Amino acid sequence: MLAPLRCPTCRHVFESTYTVAMPFCSERCRQIDLGQWLDEEHALPLDIEKHLEEQATQPPENDDPDDEVSW
Repeated sequence: MLAPLRCPTCRHVFESTYTVAMPFCSERCRQIDLGQWLDEEHALPLDIEKHLEEQATQPPENDDPDDEVSW
């Protein structure tokens, strides 16, 4: 038997064997979480300055004009 889990959305304690919406306790909580990501209430941390600096120092992926993409 697996240990009880806590839903990250509603904080309800539930058994993982009783849900099809892991790691959430229900499909409703899964949809609430998705809505929060889509509304940008959640986001991954990103240091934009560092990201832009890394992009500027990397050479372009396709530097050779003779390379053509063949479809």
